[in-house]
Amino acid sequence: MIRSLINFVAMVGFTLTLPFFCAAAWVGGSSDEKWLMKVAFCALGPFCLDFWYLIFRHIVLRKDLSYLVQLMIFVLGYSGVFFLVKSGMVRL
Repeated sequence: MIRSLINFVAMVGFTLTLPFFCAAAWVGGSSDEKWLMKVAFCALGPFCLDFWYLIFRHIVLRKDLSYLVQLMIFVLGYSGVFFLVKSGMVRL
């Protein structure tokens, strides 16, 4: 149980800090680091966006959350990643 909790905290922590890791790798990282952050952004970007939405909406604004809005964040986030990869703006 403790191991699962630690894994969960590490995953959420990495996902929330993903934009900062991506910016650091794209500015001054090696080619391997840039590739890893591109893959992480494509896979975890919509999760990161949803977590930041949850934090802002629930903690800062103190408003109720909607599952439909969260679903739309996931769908639009992954469709945006798909079009970025398909158009060649992000090359994996």
